[in-house]
Amino acid sequence: MKLLPLEQFVNQLQPGVPLPWGVRDSSGKLLLARGRIISDASMLTALIERGMFVDAEEISRVATEAAATKVKEESLPTRWESLQARLSTLLRAPSEVGFLEKVRDSVDQLDLIIERNPDLVIYLVLRHEYTRFAQYGVAHSLHVAALGGLTARRLGWPDAQRKNVLAASLTMNLSIIDLQGRLAGQTTPPKPEQRAEIDVHTQSSARLLRLAGLNDAEWLTAVEQHHEQPGGSGYPNKIVSPSDISQLVRFVDSFTAKHSARAGRAQQPAQQAARDLYTQSKANPLAAVLIKEFGIYPPGCFVKLASGETAIVIKRGVSANCPIVAALTNRNGDVLSQPISRDTAMPANAIASTIPDRAVMVRLNVEKLYDLRS
Repeated sequence: MKLLPLEQFVNQLQPGVPLPWGVRDSSGKLLLARGRIISDASMLTALIERGMFVDAEEISRVATEAAATKVKEESLPTRWESLQARLSTLLRAPSEVGFLEKVRDSVDQLDLIIERNPDLVIYLVLRHEYTRFAQYGVAHSLHVAALGGLTARRLGWPDAQRKNVLAASLTMNLSIIDLQGRLAGQTTPPKPEQRAEIDVHTQSSARLLRLAGLNDAEWLTAVEQHHEQPGGSGYPNKIVSPSDISQLVRFVDSFTAKHSARAGRAQQPAQQAARDLYTQSKANPLAAVLIKEFGIYPPGCFVKLASGETAIVIKRGVSANCPIVAALTNRNGDVLSQPISRDTAMPANAIASTIPDRAVMVRLNVEKLYDLRS
């Protein structure tokens, strides 16, 4: 049993409200069971002053249960937007009380969204509107975490390792979250002082996590090494054998950046981004799994069908080149009143080509595309 100090979770406790988990002494003995009501503020103060503890596994389990309940109450696109809004505040305040607990809670929420509908997650990443460049750093961290979590699931990594992929992805750029937004909005290369911040951001971000109380070596190592490369060609420490998590995060970081529009650069088409990553990674197995997970025609990609219809991919198919799509226009280019599902494994609906975003003038409604109306 791993015990954590009760004081780390004091913001979850209120007088008159049932305990969300049990309170234990330093040996792990249960003193107050889950559901026990803290009678008043003096009782809460006494528990903290006596140095009580909570079971880390129970904390995680309760958080997962709470997140699952909330996900069921909201559509996933709404949940995704809520999570991004929360991260916008959280990732800018690593010194706030309860920071690590809130990051872990965000990891649990994202993990549940990924588990429930991975195709929708890819769609939301690919179709993100990069119009508010100030929010680029937050959105990018969320996108890296989402695709990293999906890839870790395909790799069959254990739960703890998979969640550290998500946690490291969300916090890898803590020290430059706002700088990333400024860089996304400028059309010139980084200035010398900006370059200096970038060069040390892996260590600076890890330092902020340590100051917040993090002692998870796997998580910290992934943050510190997410720009290192096998053989020692990365930075800042030219580590020869960086950790697997750090390398998965590195590949997803690069891959999602290729899909992201900035003031001075348009986003790359999905297929081009995949080809570039595969080449640049020198066919690294982790990069290959990421590309396979994303798919040849990822959700959110516009395509022209053999029927002449314009469609958008909404779900990967059994075969990599035969996804499920939603037809948006008929063969004459007229917008359909309601998207119609098409299986591209059928010859009449086969994909004839991809279409650049700028060529499609149809307003998308993710709730209709995924039939997620509440």
